[in-house]
Amino acid sequence: MAPFIGFTGLHFAQFDAHFTPCVEVGWRLAFDYWGHGYATEAARLALGHGFGTLALPEIVSFTSTANHRSRAVMERLGMRRNAEDDFDRLTLPEGHPLRRHVLYRIDSASYFDRR
Repeated sequence: MAPFIGFTGLHFAQFDAHFTPCVEVGWRLAFDYWGHGYATEAARLALGHGFGTLALPEIVSFTSTANHRSRAVMERLGMRRNAEDDFDRLTLPEGHPLRRHVLYRIDSASYFDRR
């Protein structure tokens, strides 16, 4: 039996932020499976489903400013950040090191142009 390494998929995000409601692509992998390209590969499939099957106009992804590995995945996927879109996760208290988040976006046209 193969080990469970984590998950990747699309999520309808509805928390209070300037860009919600939206569809987010996200991933959570067990530490032993970081750095093997699994998150990028799986997220590409999720984007393909979102833009192809679901015909979504845009998909976002976000993480804390310190999460450089996830930010690198977002960039490999062709997602782009505008610093004006960065936001605070209000569910985390003021001063919490993970409160500040970056937002990356990709639209359908940009996704299909990269293929």
